[in-house]
Amino acid sequence: MAIPTDDERDLFYDRMVAERDWDDVTNPWETERRLRLLFGEVFQGVPLEGRTFLDAGSGGGHFSEQAHRRGALVTSMDVGETVLEQVRKRCDTTRVVGSILEMPFADGSFDVVFSTEVIEHTPDPRKALREIARVARPGGLVVVTSPGRLWQPVVRGATVLKLRPYCGRENFLWAATARRTLEDAGVVVDLYRGFNLVPLFYRPVEPLLRLGDRLGSLWPQLFVNWVIRGHKAAR
Repeated sequence: MAIPTDDERDLFYDRMVAERDWDDVTNPWETERRLRLLFGEVFQGVPLEGRTFLDAGSGGGHFSEQAHRRGALVTSMDVGETVLEQVRKRCDTTRVVGSILEMPFADGSFDVVFSTEVIEHTPDPRKALREIARVARPGGLVVVTSPGRLWQPVVRGATVLKLRPYCGRENFLWAATARRTLEDAGVVVDLYRGFNLVPLFYRPVEPLLRLGDRLGSLWPQLFVNWVIRGHKAAR
């Protein structure tokens, strides 16, 4: 089997959705679960009406759609036009082709900068976190999720065994490393927790996942995924 080039790795999802819907190449139930967690808990009580909202790595557009429904002025950014076409089908947002490692926006451009399960698909996740902090305005909100480093060997093993059709980049960070990186970039963290106790994303295991999520703030590093929320420090 040919080794994927860097461009092929970066544009993996863009190629995958060229002839299929985003939900056909991802796990819709896992996406639904993240939507409930993020918009039902992490953004709970956060007014989005009229606020500029960057979805950095918008994928199929599910999260852009939810922010748009809540009245946010959403910019959906991803690395490929094909993926952004999936966003267009879901909601009316500003769509921008760009890399999370070098975003085409000025410093302090957005009231809210959001990125879910994206930074790990880059060669330098810490640089991606610094970019996320850079484009948030002083006082603005930053929300990031990503898989935890502990689980990377499991995921790689599943890929080698061809249990998952993935050949893009995967560089998982420890939750603590991600937190320090954001704090060093000027983000004051107010929520830091893990979610998804095991990498089984099907409805029958929902009670187990929900129970595990209650312990997410105690041991974020042990969970399959982590979420960090904070505000960019005012100048």
